[in-house]
Amino acid sequence: MSVYKRGKVFYMNFTLNGIRVFKSTGMTTKREAKAIENTERHRLLKESRQSPQEKRSKTLLLDAVELTYEAKWKHGKDSTRSYRRACNLAELIGNVPVGKIDEDTVQQLTRNLEGRGSKNATINRYLASLKTILKQMKQQTDFIHLRKEPKGRIRVLSKEEEQEVLKLLRQDHGGRRIYYAEFADLVEVLLGTGMRLSEGLELLYLDVNYASGMIHIWRNKGDRPRSVPMTKKVRSILHARQKANPEKPFTLKEHQAESAWAWIRKQIGLQGDKEFVIHSATRHTYASRLANKGVDIFTIKELLGHSSITTSMIYMHLDPSKLAHAVAVLEEESEE
Repeated sequence: MSVYKRGKVFYMNFTLNGIRVFKSTGMTTKREAKAIENTERHRLLKESRQSPQEKRSKTLLLDAVELTYEAKWKHGKDSTRSYRRACNLAELIGNVPVGKIDEDTVQQLTRNLEGRGSKNATINRYLASLKTILKQMKQQTDFIHLRKEPKGRIRVLSKEEEQEVLKLLRQDHGGRRIYYAEFADLVEVLLGTGMRLSEGLELLYLDVNYASGMIHIWRNKGDRPRSVPMTKKVRSILHARQKANPEKPFTLKEHQAESAWAWIRKQIGLQGDKEFVIHSATRHTYASRLANKGVDIFTIKELLGHSSITTSMIYMHLDPSKLAHAVAVLEEESEE
């Protein structure tokens, strides 16, 4: 019997397509209870015929954020930031069912962000987050188009600037700035390997192979493991630091590194240069120096761990010898 009375209320108890339903109908008469049961049967039957896209379309945005976090962001480098940004989407466009998100919703999102003074780069981060969520929930995303972002200039360290930065950091600071000397070693390692700041901070000696001269990076921004060679200077720094901490070279926190770099910018009068951040001062410098020495762009791509050659192409113009060679070829042709 699929409908029966328990106390004053009727319950339904049936199985449809392997799914058991056992709950109160909330009704006190059998006729009303049967009507509720039939409605529930039709609902389950309809859902069983729906595609994954249709089934997930009713999921509320914040619930979809949780599902996407577990599947996509939880173990990433920027997991906390990605999660917070995704949650902010519900504030910007409402906690709507993901199936209701369309081109008009995206326009609403961009207008709200522009109203906050957000630039294209920030807007694109939100659009990319929304796109990831919708893909996870099997929804259409072809109406989401990222905006063009200004490329900006590539800010790198000259040899003179590098020496000045290291000299300032290795002064006798003491007190709250006692970690500046450790940060100086980190800067030199980043400059000599092209590692991201997070990769340098998370590096373990288990992944440093002195015999092969390679550093193995397993966890990174794009989840693409890679190996980078050590220069003599990098090898020397890591070996020396291993005596103090045999587990990992650097015990700095990211906020300490950022604080030390802010101090450096102020000391050398570049606090107003938005391009002069740790990333550009180390990773860009590493790639630029390789390009200027004639290293091919495909090798630079592998060393930096870029997912696409397009990202690495920004360094192509930094090798003036290639340009000079091209002109020389034209000169030879004109003389023939």
